[in-house]
Amino acid sequence: MLIPHSRFLEKFRRITSAGNYIPEIDGLRFVAIFWVVVWMHLPSLMNTHLFNGKLFSNPYIVSVILEGGHGVSFFFMISGFILALPFIKEKMTGGSPVRLTRLEPPYLAALLLAFFLLVFVKGQSFTGLLPHLGASSVYMHNIIYSNPSSVLGLAWSLEVEVQFYILAPFLCFIFFIKHQLARRIILIGLILLSGIYAFYSFWKLPTMLPYFICYFFSGMLLADLYCNQHQLKLNKWVGFIAGACIFPGLPFIISVHSLWFFLLKLFLMNAAFYLVLFSEGLKKLMSFQLITIIGGMCYSIYLLHVLIMSGASQGLAELPLLHGPFAVVVYAVLLIAAVLILSAVFYRLIEQPCMRKDWWKKIWEKREN
Repeated sequence: MLIPHSRFLEKFRRITSAGNYIPEIDGLRFVAIFWVVVWMHLPSLMNTHLFNGKLFSNPYIVSVILEGGHGVSFFFMISGFILALPFIKEKMTGGSPVRLTRLEPPYLAALLLAFFLLVFVKGQSFTGLLPHLGASSVYMHNIIYSNPSSVLGLAWSLEVEVQFYILAPFLCFIFFIKHQLARRIILIGLILLSGIYAFYSFWKLPTMLPYFICYFFSGMLLADLYCNQHQLKLNKWVGFIAGACIFPGLPFIISVHSLWFFLLKLFLMNAAFYLVLFSEGLKKLMSFQLITIIGGMCYSIYLLHVLIMSGASQGLAELPLLHGPFAVVVYAVLLIAAVLILSAVFYRLIEQPCMRKDWWKKIWEKREN
C-alpha cells in the first residue's frame, strides 16, 4: 500500500547546497532527534513540571531515558559522514564555510530568543547573562567558562560540531591514502582508541571535540564505504530485521558504567547507520516523506524543543492537572505537537531560507538594487 505524497509537506523539504540530496540521511536525523526530544527530554520535563517527580523513579528507567542523549552522538556521526563526502569525491573544497553560513542564523536567532526569555520572563540579570551570550554566539562558552551555555544549554553540542568543522579538512587527509583496506583499518583503529578515551572522559569539563571524535570518525568511515560502492553482504531481510531490532534496542543498553557496553553501543550505532545506507528495505523505510521532512527540520527542532516544552509544560501545570496513563499520553501529544508546529514555523522563516547557496549574497544584492 502506497503512502500518499503530500505537496504541503514538500514545502518543508531540506534544501541541499550541492543538490545531492540523500533522503535516508534525513531519516537518520529523524531517529537522532526522536531520541533526544521524545525519548529523553519529553519524559524528563513532564516528570519535572507535570508529575512532581512521580512519573518514574526506577534507576534503570531513568538510565534508559538518559540514553536518549546518544541521539546527539548520532548527529555527530551524520556530520562526520556529510563533511567527509566532498573530500572522498576529491572535490577538496570541504563544506565548513557553507555549512556555517547555513547553521549560524538559526543558532543566533534561537540564542537571542533564549536570552530574552531568561531576562524578561525569568527575570535573570541582563548584564550578568550578556557575557555568556557573547561567548555562546562564537561557540566558545565551554572553553571560556568550562560549562555549557548559561543561555542555551544544548549549545555545547554545536560548539563541538564547530570544532570538528574547523579540523575536518585536516582529518580528511586520511582519504589521500589510496589503499582502501589500510585506510579503513586506520579509521577503525582511530574509532576504537578515541572511543575508549571518550568513555574515560565522559562529561569532563570543558566539553570538547576529543571526547566525541569517535563518532565523527565513524561517520567518515561510513562515508568511505558509501562513496566506494560498497555492497551489503547480508541477505536483504536479515539486514532489514537487524536494523529494525537495533534502533529501538539501543537506548536499553546502558553505556555509562561499562567500557564494554559503551563499545558495544558504539559498534551497534555504526551497524545501524551502515544498514540504513546499504539495506534497501531500511533505506526505503528511512526515506518515507514524513520521516525525512521531520528529520530535515531536526536542527530547528533541536534548537527550540527544550524552550518550547519547558514553557508549554509550565503553562499546562497552571491548569487542573490530569492523572494516570491517559494524562501521560495527552501531555505527550500536546508537547510534541507544540514542538513540531513552532519548530516548523521557525524552520520555514529562518533556517530553510539559509539553506540556499549564497543566500546572504542574494539578500545583499537585493538591498543594493
